[in-house]
Amino acid sequence: MLLLLLSYTAIFISSNIHQSVLAFHNLPNHISYIDSRCDSHNRYSCKSNNMRRYLNSAVKSLFFVDKLSIGADGIQLLEGVEANHAIRVMRLTVGEEIKLSDGSKWISGPIQKVQKNSLTVSVRDRGHSVKLSPELTVIQAITKSDRNKEMLELLTVAGVDAIIPWQAERSISRWQEDSLDKWKSSVKEAAKQSRRSTLPLISNMMTTHELLSIVTTRDALFVLHEKASVPFSEVIIPTDRSKLLIVIGPEGGLSDNEMSLFASAGATPIKLGPLILRSAHAGFAALVAIQTKLGRY
Repeated sequence: MLLLLLSYTAIFISSNIHQSVLAFHNLPNHISYIDSRCDSHNRYSCKSNNMRRYLNSAVKSLFFVDKLSIGADGIQLLEGVEANHAIRVMRLTVGEEIKLSDGSKWISGPIQKVQKNSLTVSVRDRGHSVKLSPELTVIQAITKSDRNKEMLELLTVAGVDAIIPWQAERSISRWQEDSLDKWKSSVKEAAKQSRRSTLPLISNMMTTHELLSIVTTRDALFVLHEKASVPFSEVIIPTDRSKLLIVIGPEGGLSDNEMSLFASAGATPIKLGPLILRSAHAGFAALVAIQTKLGRY
């Protein structure tokens, strides 16, 4: 039985690889930005570039700037690390459309000129992000260092508005001097990958008592806990609150003292299901579930 299963798996994988190769081989050069240098010697690299440009035209690559400063001629400059990534890593060229954001407002348009360490964009479209209400804030217990990036990527692509690092009693890792910069960097990379033009706000680390001091009557506080008696399917998500605060504990779980303190602040313990999620994954699952109830998905 095992050999039969392995045989079917090998056939399935082989078939998918074969189809992918055929699709790449038969990719029509006319789909986008044809390179006249495509010949029998380099047609595969040319087709690869054409596919990249075709995909980029459908979903614009996103880059962040400290401030949008469009000139009178409708030109926006991109320089520094982001420009270096666009030019040397992504190898973007003149004519390809990209999107630039300052974390709130955004512009998009074709690349006008590419220089050694900068490029310019001719602005064709612009706009700003609209915040949804209630805002979604995840209070995330500091996870193991090798899980931080994964956790931040998941929260960012799931649409979190703010992340508060929390030094829980059972957190194994400790907040370091450079932790805030590292978290912000991971969030920015995740936003670029998911084409999200707004960046989640990340505060500095807080203790449990500091967290409780910022909770107001306009907020709704939820604590994910495996021993909660209320399943998520029975939880009513209030839409008249300014913020929904979601507490995610560390790998070792929340202590009885922490549960008591959150309960005194009016927190609702909720359970996402019978399985125990990693701390790095629980926030993502909670955000998806909550936004489904809010009608955002």
